[in-house]
Amino acid sequence: MPRYQKLINEEDNMPSTSSSSSSFQEQQPHRFQRHQKPSVGYHLYLYRQQLAQRNVEYIRLSKAKYCITDTLLSKTVRNLKGCSIDELKTVNNQIVFRHKLKHQILRLRKLKSLGIKNANPKMESTDL
Repeated sequence: MPRYQKLINEEDNMPSTSSSSSSFQEQQPHRFQRHQKPSVGYHLYLYRQQLAQRNVEYIRLSKAKYCITDTLLSKTVRNLKGCSIDELKTVNNQIVFRHKLKHQILRLRKLKSLGIKNANPKMESTDL
């Protein structure tokens, strides 16, 4: 399992404890430090690697897309003062896309808890 996948899984499952993380960082100084997030370029590289794999895990792809979108959106929102109307519309579309991704991730988690492994997010919903 690639390192970034382990990091994404740890973010979901690991509570933030400063004492255990600091001792962990002291033991492995060359490892990725917990307080630093991977760069957008790194996320894009890993996302492309996931797409190249034969068996794609949709929840991981959705999480990677969400991280990329969220990072780019947060950088864009910082510079909203000098934006034109077209740029504001683009930011609004990105916010809507991020919202849809979040709900897609929640839906995939719910399907996983129901026993449907690696459900395709484009699959039609069956409302019972």
